[in-house]
Amino acid sequence: MDLIYSDHAIKRMKERSVSESDVEACLQDHDILCTDRNGNPKYSRHIGERYIKVVVAKDDHNFVITVED
Repeated sequence: MDLIYSDHAIKRMKERSVSESDVEACLQDHDILCTDRNGNPKYSRHIGERYIKVVVAKDDHNFVITVED
């Protein structure tokens, strides 16, 4: 996947030890898909013992806004 990460997403990934491959796995094979309060798609998936959430831009699904766990 050719993803573009916001500075915020990169910071959160480092803080939470979430790799780019974790993000890609979440986007490709998610457990839950919903939207955030701004209408951006929010993908969720169990990765190992963790549950991560990836928010992408509603107008560009290759732009990662943030990553949560």
